[in-house]
Amino acid sequence: MTETAADLPFADYNVPADPPAGPRMAIIGEAPGAEEAKQGRPFVGRSGKLLDENLAAAGVERARCFIGNVFRYQPPGNKVGHFFASRTRARKEGRAIDERWGAFGTSDWVLAEFSGEIDSLRNALREFAPRVIVALGRTPTWALTGQNGIMQLRGQVLPCRLLDGVEVVPTFHPSYILRGQLTEQPTFLADLKLAASRLAG
Repeated sequence: MTETAADLPFADYNVPADPPAGPRMAIIGEAPGAEEAKQGRPFVGRSGKLLDENLAAAGVERARCFIGNVFRYQPPGNKVGHFFASRTRARKEGRAIDERWGAFGTSDWVLAEFSGEIDSLRNALREFAPRVIVALGRTPTWALTGQNGIMQLRGQVLPCRLLDGVEVVPTFHPSYILRGQLTEQPTFLADLKLAASRLAG
């Protein structure tokens, strides 16, 4: 059986009650993990703790940032690929793809039942009006910039395809660092500091 959005746990965006009057930062991940889905808030588990520590070291107040994920639903097995399919697989499973959001990797497209998540993210970000967005990992980098290859793109400043005039700084997802890549933690911190520096520009 194929699980639809209605079957999946959900964690909404965390939007500051008191957003800063000046330049603002948003931080976007892929999709909620188990703890996030349980609490209904993004980045509250182990990844969130690592994010918090590095934001503080970069001089950024998490409470003043928009925090969210491209997909607000927790995918089965925490596999973000659940939201994508090739044309062939979608046809075989009797599901529709959204032609606006394609070519993730080489041949995958966002399934139509989940494509509204990108529209929702764009609307929420437009309302928050960030100057810079930190993209945590491959999926948000693709969603926000249309580009792939986090190892090559991290640490750069890229234009956001969802909002004109907004910058995106791709970096590693904290869960990647926690899964045995602790040597990348200084790089992660440097990327957050780069994003923070763009607020002053």
